[in-house]
Amino acid sequence: MQKTIMKIIHVILLIIVPVVTLSGLFSSYFNPGSQAQETSLAGEWRGTFNINIGGDREIIFTLTEEAGTLKAVFDSPTEAIMAVSAESVTVTGNNVRILIPRIQGEYFGTIHPDRAPDGQPVRIDGDWSHAGEFMPITINRTLTP
Repeated sequence: MQKTIMKIIHVILLIIVPVVTLSGLFSSYFNPGSQAQETSLAGEWRGTFNINIGGDREIIFTLTEEAGTLKAVFDSPTEAIMAVSAESVTVTGNNVRILIPRIQGEYFGTIHPDRAPDGQPVRIDGDWSHAGEFMPITINRTLTP
């Protein structure tokens, strides 16, 4: 009787231990939100808008992170605006605000839930305000650091 109980326990352990081990190994695959990953917006973000005068206009934000602080440089090649430093980049939850008073510019957007294979954001939906004009624009990450 005792040998039978020991065999049953042995069989149960042979089944349970591998299942528990494998479920732990694959839990992040089946539940990717279970592992916290720091979101980084560093990289190059591009978008286009059309104001019906002169066709599409492109804007580019190059975001870098220095000592935990985001910084941005703005370019608009079609308007010959290049390398203008943003005064501030603020991220609150999923909202992003880039303020560029030197050109009367501001971008306010929401980080879209789409993610790259590395788990980082690839798209921000928002509005570009320049000299009092508001244009909806989506910016997409084109380069990462």
